[in-house]
Amino acid sequence: MARNFKPEDQALTDKIREGQGKIFEEDLEMLEAQQRNLLRYPDRQLLKLNIDGGGVQARRIIDRILTEELAEEQATQAKETPA
Repeated sequence: MARNFKPEDQALTDKIREGQGKIFEEDLEMLEAQQRNLLRYPDRQLLKLNIDGGGVQARRIIDRILTEELAEEQATQAKETPA
């Protein structure tokens, strides 16, 4: 978690990190089930709510970067493959 209050307080950092760890630990089973479904149905469109705006934007950026990387890879392979 990013914060701008007491960033030098290591004890506070540790306490926050521990609390966040507990939260994710409680949700781990559900998160893993969701991930399995995402992997099982990769073409399924996700429900996009206003509250999901940040995550949706992040996925779009990642998808764009992956598409660009794949295109670069394919272009490199095409150049290296003899005609």
